[in-house]
Amino acid sequence: MNENNNMRGIMTDTSPSGLDLEQQLDNVLAFITQPSKTEHNEGNTETPDNVVTKALYYLKNDQPPLAAKWMRLAAMASNQRAQFYLGLFFIKGQGVPQSIFHGAVWLSLASSQGYEPATTALADLRKHLSTKRFQDAKCYAATLYEQIHQQQFNHLIPSSP
Repeated sequence: MNENNNMRGIMTDTSPSGLDLEQQLDNVLAFITQPSKTEHNEGNTETPDNVVTKALYYLKNDQPPLAAKWMRLAAMASNQRAQFYLGLFFIKGQGVPQSIFHGAVWLSLASSQGYEPATTALADLRKHLSTKRFQDAKCYAATLYEQIHQQQFNHLIPSSP
């Protein structure tokens, strides 16, 4: 407890704002994670690319669970780069349970949409899975593809009267 109080004293900032370092970091994180607002686009303007950037920020700052959360959000929005990174997260166990199978699923999904780094990584990963598990991962990726695209285009399907 005494050590914590000493740390608070060390973290006190003497800047004109008068905020201590912890409060400044909280403010920065709140700003970074808030939805973007622009005059030209109504609603949520958070693009999948921005979400990938946010996820990489969290990963760089040693917060893999938050990185995985944001990366999954972008991956579910059909961002192939995010799908690739999420596959790597699963392979390495960064912010998610370590699973070569689930890594292969996300890499297959990104690869099937033409993301070349995923194709290369999947070829390297192939030797670590049996043929059956590899085929299962590809089947699961196909199901995931359908779920993602149904979710994205569900609003275009007219509801019955």
